[in-house]
Amino acid sequence: MFAAKSARRALTLGSALVTTGMLSLVATPAPATASTVVLRATVDCFNVNYSGDTSDWYPSSLSVFTSSPPTSTAVSSPVANPAGHTFTFTQTLPSGATSVGVSALCSGGHQYDLYGSNGSVSIPAGTTTVTATWGCTTGPVYPGPWVTNCSAQSVSYS
Repeated sequence: MFAAKSARRALTLGSALVTTGMLSLVATPAPATASTVVLRATVDCFNVNYSGDTSDWYPSSLSVFTSSPPTSTAVSSPVANPAGHTFTFTQTLPSGATSVGVSALCSGGHQYDLYGSNGSVSIPAGTTTVTATWGCTTGPVYPGPWVTNCSAQSVSYS
């Protein structure tokens, strides 16, 4: 009789522990998932030098840079804006990106064309869309290569 009561108590206690364990699994919040951030960008060359030909002001060799994780991605399919000689594009950023920048060349055609700064901007937590405009300037660096530096001109978040 003592053994039967002990067995029932053990089963009751075991059942209570299993139920409590299952409830704690159900009540535990799921970890936050990283949200996708979309970049909507416009890139403009404020000045250019394509081997002396300044008739085309479009940037070339566009790339997007992110941090956390650090990535560099070439822009594939920018859309030309003839009125402003700019390119616009939309690109999904890697999960967890905390900043984004754009680089371009505004001096294509020289023997040595170098990328300078990419004008990174921070991405606040909870952001789903970054809309930004980058302006790029190019100039010679003595004794000869041309360097294009880009900087963010405007940025908004949603």
